[in-house]
Amino acid sequence: MLAQWRRLFQDRCVRGSPILRTLLTALCLALAALPLWRITHARKTPVTDALVTTAAEMPVIVPFQLLLSAPAKHVELLDEADKVLWESSAAVESMVEATWQRMPRNVQIQVQWASAGAPRYFAKLRLEPPGTETLTHIFDASGDMDDLWELP
Repeated sequence: MLAQWRRLFQDRCVRGSPILRTLLTALCLALAALPLWRITHARKTPVTDALVTTAAEMPVIVPFQLLLSAPAKHVELLDEADKVLWESSAAVESMVEATWQRMPRNVQIQVQWASAGAPRYFAKLRLEPPGTETLTHIFDASGDMDDLWELP
């Protein structure tokens, strides 16, 4: 008798054709898989011929200030590839304010002093790159200066 009740209960709970249930299950799985497929596969974007200028390619004007402890005959500021960032055209007394057209990774300073009277010479270079904090470095030498500053 228990077996008859169990068969009646199962017959009432499971309705419809097994083929129809299989098709509905397959449809539900396909509908669930579609968004997952779209998320995991990258879309192909069209290639444009327009020139795009990145931030690294845009010119940056970097103001700087150079303070010297004594008058100098000649001053040069070079980058990492030994290209001249700034060069004095005449003797420099004590302070120079100018700009660079780009921000280098390293700055090399070369100073030929006008007289050899002081035991130590100093040069203070202050950079004010746009969008970042001011960078300052003090160079010192006992004679003509040839020093390198690796920027952060």
